[in-house]
Amino acid sequence: MKKMLKVPFVVLIIAALIASTFSMAAAESPQGDTSSLQERFIIAFKSDELPANAEEMVNQAGGQVTYEVGEIGVLEAVTDSPIDFIKALNQERDVLGLSPSIDVILDLPDFDADGEADVSSNSPGPVPVNENIWETGWQWDIEKVTDNFQSHSVHTGTHDVVVGVIDTGFDFGHPDLAPNIIGGPEGSRTFVPGTQDSWDNHGHGTHVAGTIAGNGRMKGVAPDVGLKSYRVFDRGSAQQLWITDAMIAAADDGVDVINMSLGGNRVIGQWFYTDPETGERVRLGNNQAADVVAYKRAVDYAVQRNVTVVAAAGNSAQDMSNPSKVADWMERNAGPGYEIRGAAWFVPAHLPGVITVSAMGGGFGTEDRLSFFSNYGNGAIDLGAPGGDDPPAGYEGGDTFKFGILSAYPTYFNNNRSQQLFGENGYTWMRGTSMAAPQVAGAAAAYISQVYEETGKKPTPRQVQNRLQQTADSVDKQGYSRFFGHGRVNAHNALTQ
Repeated sequence: MKKMLKVPFVVLIIAALIASTFSMAAAESPQGDTSSLQERFIIAFKSDELPANAEEMVNQAGGQVTYEVGEIGVLEAVTDSPIDFIKALNQERDVLGLSPSIDVILDLPDFDADGEADVSSNSPGPVPVNENIWETGWQWDIEKVTDNFQSHSVHTGTHDVVVGVIDTGFDFGHPDLAPNIIGGPEGSRTFVPGTQDSWDNHGHGTHVAGTIAGNGRMKGVAPDVGLKSYRVFDRGSAQQLWITDAMIAAADDGVDVINMSLGGNRVIGQWFYTDPETGERVRLGNNQAADVVAYKRAVDYAVQRNVTVVAAAGNSAQDMSNPSKVADWMERNAGPGYEIRGAAWFVPAHLPGVITVSAMGGGFGTEDRLSFFSNYGNGAIDLGAPGGDDPPAGYEGGDTFKFGILSAYPTYFNNNRSQQLFGENGYTWMRGTSMAAPQVAGAAAAYISQVYEETGKKPTPRQVQNRLQQTADSVDKQGYSRFFGHGRVNAHNALTQ
């Protein structure tokens, strides 16, 4: 594979926060003032494969290739002469377009997941270390999605079906996950330069994996399906091409579902760059921004290989049906000299072929409402799922954390609340559309596994999406909802109706 970094380049590293209070949403990090630094660009070629002379073309334009994903005809390059670089590549007939290479960052709604376990009278309370957590009421989200765990009595999945989790990695030694991780650490991959494995240094990926296929003290939606990790984050940020590269790798590995509790804003329109010294303004190719092309081709690549792709809608509280409103935000955060003409999408969530999931609350008797942070929008959301929310107005208990989503957490991270309530590390609460997407990924995996066991053939991504949508629970209205799409995913209905 030709995916290695070829020259050093600038990567924005986000300062590591406490992992349990940080999560993944649809946003990018600002690149800041890069006037004295090299500019990074994504380049999409007209062909789905890289031209044989792609590297020579970039070099002659005054750039150097830093990363490439040849299967979808895109690469990243750096240059210290952006105007000349852009103008030269615009003259190349094989080039479809360029875009600034904007980082994807981890960005969950603020949440204190490691404080004191001051439970109120209506909380489940502490669970002795030798007892199951899932039977005590703490996992309100899984209860909703599985009809109080009834789906587990129908079908829990098998290792013939594998979910690829593109995220921060796994705790491969977690007792609730280890039996379902196909190939252990060696069976998973990392795309973060400078790392050698897919161990989780953040916590987010382990949490997502637990919701999909946890099987121990806590239970996931499909507790017997297989898991593989595709690590694209360390603690803070990722480059987009690491993510699209991971999508290609997961599809090539034969996974059945890809879960992407991540995303960002991307331009559906045109980028312009103005030289800060001369004022010269140039267009970055035609109206197909390279970063969106890269995501779209990666999704198509996976779907063509019978992979169901599930993505978080994002945590910006934005109406995704009106994407022009976020273009100004993107322009401000792309760095000096950049200008946008057109609208912006949340990707990969907004792309055709992706099951896009919004988040809702509903724990401990609260209303099944859209989570305060969740994106929404007519035509943009396919399904809703529990992702946690604020407590109801006027709630005075000290256990507001319980309205988040409880799942697995690296056992090598100390977590006071987990120790106080469950007698050991290994569990925590998070909230975000990041937590909603794996509920749907788990339901999809369980359904694929059931069909495969009964027929010897796996359903297509379109068949999986149709099944989950047709069997979802109505939440705020009958029919399609701009908040929850076709409704809250229901794994039990998907397996029985």
